[in-house]
Amino acid sequence: MNVVEVRNVKKIYSLYENKKDRFKEAFSILGKKYHKDFYALNDVSFNIEKGECVGIIGLNGSGKSTLLKILAGVLTQSEGNVKILGTVSALLELGAGFNPEYTGLENIYLNAMIMGFSKKETEEKLQDILRFADVGDFINQPVKLYSSGMFVRLAFAIAINVEPDILIVDEALSVGDVFFQQKCYKKIKELAGKSTVLIVSHDLNAMTKFCKRIIVMNKGVLEFDGEPNEAIANYFRIKQGNVKDNSLLICDKDNKLFNFKNYKIPNKNQYSGKNNVIIEKYFYSINNEPFAEGCKKYDEIDISIIVKTNKSIDNLIVGYQVRDKYGNEIFGETSLTSQVEQFKLQEGRNIISFKVTWPEVREGDYFITLGIGNGLEVLNQTEECWINNVIHLISSTIGKTIFGIFNNPIEEYKVELLK
Repeated sequence: MNVVEVRNVKKIYSLYENKKDRFKEAFSILGKKYHKDFYALNDVSFNIEKGECVGIIGLNGSGKSTLLKILAGVLTQSEGNVKILGTVSALLELGAGFNPEYTGLENIYLNAMIMGFSKKETEEKLQDILRFADVGDFINQPVKLYSSGMFVRLAFAIAINVEPDILIVDEALSVGDVFFQQKCYKKIKELAGKSTVLIVSHDLNAMTKFCKRIIVMNKGVLEFDGEPNEAIANYFRIKQGNVKDNSLLICDKDNKLFNFKNYKIPNKNQYSGKNNVIIEKYFYSINNEPFAEGCKKYDEIDISIIVKTNKSIDNLIVGYQVRDKYGNEIFGETSLTSQVEQFKLQEGRNIISFKVTWPEVREGDYFITLGIGNGLEVLNQTEECWINNVIHLISSTIGKTIFGIFNNPIEEYKVELLK
């Protein structure tokens, strides 16, 4: 049974270049328009069945928040129809639906009343809400005195514990600390199946964990609706489509001209090393998809760098290092320690290519540093040039839990009865 039906929904805003144009249009005898129509949503249609947990992703300005506000009844669509069956609990902008002068306790009753719950029904849920929010004695203080973390804990505790038919969450959980986020996602997982959940988040790993279906929005248009991993692949394609094309024309020693399209130039603050060797540009692809960001176990990453040097390097070392978002070194390797063939780097411009296979690591954001050096021994080598954190990857484990950084499976397992 469909509990959410969206049919050909449009949300149109009138954009004026200045205040005078707004005034002239208001008093135009001939009804002349002085504005341009901006489509925040353009002909969006989809259904959501009871008990589904659906994610909505997209770049900033894609229409995600506008869509959720219409579903929550905060905004009215310009065209089209929206049908909602059941009670809706929405966690949108921080503070939406709260009176800052009321205490936390008073706001619990206020929000429950807005959602159609009686005082008796609210009192039955009160202890669960207080326990989840964990704001202590501040529950009797005006919420204008709350920190952003306390505020979101109380708001989410109300939204989740009234057990609505439909729960709508718009990026609000990014305010809370990591422990509270884990508690929230656990609660969402418990709720999914009984209630219908719509969630917008930039945490793509969380989306793949909890959502069996993800909608991808792009400039107000529904771009994709379906399986999570395919949805995220579509999201990254859209993201890469917004990156301007860079090209590089170089000549080899025989003066032949080559055109390297889509190679990126590192930022100046990403460089370290010596000035006589420079990594001018770099390129990478994951499973032949240029500049993809989503990766998982066994994905092949092809990397190329264009190096300009005013000296020859007889014993070239090429390497990479992977760090997490906190800057911790996770793993890395060089051509010297990998026991592959050693090459010589000639004076002039050279293109260096190598391939790595992504291991099974804990889900999250990772950054790859690329570099070249010179030497024949691990402990006696010279760093020539590094470009730091130039590749950003989001690693997923497709629903699998990893304890720590890497998985190291149990190789032998048996049980014996002691006599």
